[in-house]
Amino acid sequence: MARGWSQTELAHRAGVTRQLVSAVEAGRHVPNVTAALHLARALDLPVEALFSQAEPVVLGDDVLGGTPVLVGRVGDRTVSVPASCAAESWGVVDGVWDETGVDWFPGGTHAGLVIAGCDPIMGTVAGLAGQTGHRVLTVHASTGRSVELLADGRVHGVVVHSRAGDLPAPPAPVRRWHVARWQVGLASADVSASLDELVTTGAAVVQREAGAGAQQALVRALRAGGANAPLPGPVGTGHIDVARRVAYGTGEAGVAMEAAAVAFNLGFTPLEEHDVELWLAEQWVGLPAAGAFLESLRSEGLAHQARLLAGYDRTRCGDELTPAAPPPETTGEVPQPREPGSRADRKE
Repeated sequence: MARGWSQTELAHRAGVTRQLVSAVEAGRHVPNVTAALHLARALDLPVEALFSQAEPVVLGDDVLGGTPVLVGRVGDRTVSVPASCAAESWGVVDGVWDETGVDWFPGGTHAGLVIAGCDPIMGTVAGLAGQTGHRVLTVHASTGRSVELLADGRVHGVVVHSRAGDLPAPPAPVRRWHVARWQVGLASADVSASLDELVTTGAAVVQREAGAGAQQALVRALRAGGANAPLPGPVGTGHIDVARRVAYGTGEAGVAMEAAAVAFNLGFTPLEEHDVELWLAEQWVGLPAAGAFLESLRSEGLAHQARLLAGYDRTRCGDELTPAAPPPETTGEVPQPREPGSRADRKE
């Protein structure tokens, strides 16, 4: 690309077939020594610089050989995502994980953008971007886990949520866009179920991992009500999984977003309103797939899809957010005490 060559031009200069060049670029084929040397000489590069790669990454714990995966590339890393963790879980996969890398299927190729998060429209935005020819891989992960993946350089960006002003600090330089606003609360078969009643009766409540925005909302609500002990109950993997478990009787209630509760005809008791943001690492904002993802986020097509989600407010969806102002420099002045009961003195 830097030389303005097509695959055919590179193949001609290296004395190999265009099909071989295509397969090598897509990561489906490792050339033999002779072909590798010819390609390196044609590009005037050391063969080590052309073919050395970082260790492959798989996003998932205890992934067994033979697990169907979808694949993206983040920098020089090949990132494999088990199909069960991706929005495209019932779609066409790129291959299977063989414990050392990807065993590619015919036609498999790297996605141009990898996004982690748990907002329900992520897969829809990826699908709309795909219609423009830019494949996006979306990974289901809590806000806490998503931030970890961004810090490790395993994804290009994340979709995170929490109450206004309470999102974690980005672990790297990012650009931020507003996505949506929605409620987190208790989904239950009993429309009148309250948190106090669940605590009093010791009911099983389907929850999320500690780093999930929904779980943190539940913990804050429990503390505000004077309950310091954790509630009993299983841990779900996402909003839909929590609502499904409640609907099928695994727990009497569960912490999830409103749209998930309504999707399973459950009652919903709100706990907090959350802002949802898209963060893209600054170094990846110029990727063509990132541009397609942002255009799809602002599209009329997404507006129609989002209307199907109960309580999903996409006002200002796609608006870029300015970075938070840096803290003021210390002046050495002694701060004046606040009057008791003032707004700035209140605790959560």
